[in-house]
Amino acid sequence: MGRAVVRGATWATSARMLTQALQFAVGLVLARLLVPEEFGLVASVYVITGFAVMFFELGLGSALVQRASLTEKDKSTVFWVNALGGVLFAGLLALAAPLVADFYGQPELVALTPLVALAFTLSIGVVHNALLQRRLAFRAVATIEVVAAVLGHGTTLVAALLGAGAYALAYGPLVTSAAASIGSFAAVRWWPRHFISGRSLRELWRFSGGLLGFNVVNYWGRNADSLLVGRVLGAAPLGLYNRAYNLMLLPITQVTAALGRVMFSALSAMQGDHARMRSAYLRSLRVINTVTVPMLVGLAAVSDGLVPLLWGPNWTATIPVLQVLCIAGLPQCISTSVGWLYQATGRTTVMFLMGVVGTVVGVVAIVVGLQWGVVGVAVAVLVRYWLMLPVGVHVAGRAVGLRARTVLAQAAPVFFMSLVMGGVVRWGPDLLALERTSPLVVVGQVLVGGALYVALLALFARPSLSEVLAVARRKS
Repeated sequence: MGRAVVRGATWATSARMLTQALQFAVGLVLARLLVPEEFGLVASVYVITGFAVMFFELGLGSALVQRASLTEKDKSTVFWVNALGGVLFAGLLALAAPLVADFYGQPELVALTPLVALAFTLSIGVVHNALLQRRLAFRAVATIEVVAAVLGHGTTLVAALLGAGAYALAYGPLVTSAAASIGSFAAVRWWPRHFISGRSLRELWRFSGGLLGFNVVNYWGRNADSLLVGRVLGAAPLGLYNRAYNLMLLPITQVTAALGRVMFSALSAMQGDHARMRSAYLRSLRVINTVTVPMLVGLAAVSDGLVPLLWGPNWTATIPVLQVLCIAGLPQCISTSVGWLYQATGRTTVMFLMGVVGTVVGVVAIVVGLQWGVVGVAVAVLVRYWLMLPVGVHVAGRAVGLRARTVLAQAAPVFFMSLVMGGVVRWGPDLLALERTSPLVVVGQVLVGGALYVALLALFARPSLSEVLAVARRKS
């Protein structure tokens, strides 16, 4: 990877780590200020609004990044589709609020849904963000992201302290959306010079249409669990499940989401040079696995003591759910990155078809798993991602001549060492007759696990350790 890409990855990952650390810290406080039902109410709304987000943006921002050259009509078209779509979807969701409340059986959602939907009208920086990514100006992107997160999470925390209840979880994202749009406008001094061009829209749609289709089916594949838990089991179980799922995602999003923005831009610039694309992809994936896989295994191993320590006794029912979801997260450390290859090579239609297959498998598994409550749903998610991993890697890799067995073989040592570490951390307190819920024992487990994993890397996977340390040095 070139220096610009490495610097971009460093800035993006640093920003992601800062925002996730802030979210985690605020979440610790919110878990003691709010009850599971309040988290469940807002999670119910976000299942609906999150789906609408994809339609109002239509994947056009990614199309601007991937496109070899842009015209003013291209940029203006995306801006107005984004802006007008935001107003349209905010209005439609406000009108649909009674239906959403009836679906979940929660009257409070009549007022909460329109409030959450206001974020659509405030998110008008799609073009500006795409232009920053095309310029590889990831430092500016990172700064905007961090400032917006600080303002948004700060708003949520203050509102919760003032007794806003579930509404506090809606106020923060509104401030985040507004701050991000203002920041992107300040960083890129661009205003539309035209209205919507039918020709530009058709050309951009060739790429974004398949991406939108994938995003739609993938969204329901990833959120069918929350939708069905909220509908069948209720707000309190959804709150418990949602908190466990978000905690599981932290290690993955810390690295993968940040690198995704950088790698999509970088791989798009390498189109046609498959050797470079394979090398850059495998190197990035090695760093992702080396960092995220042990974090997920370790999180599952210490969850008995960590959950009550972080969130208090009201959340102990999340422990078995979290343990299963962490194992479900392991294949996602790899599978979440295959989208870079699909998008960078313009194969969004294939990406969409693979999304359909994964969603069908996931929904069927979740419907079966509901019979055993939220733990059964977590097991269903685990089955879906482990089954789809080799298939997804094989299909995506064909675009650049990358074999699935190459990807999986590269990941295997890190997975094995992480499982060894996790076993020691999990059963060590039992062998020593220690109480695993003790805060001191939890801290000891984390320290021992970290030291053991680094030692295993130094002995058996020194190149992976060197790459992670090199990235860490660039951040310092």
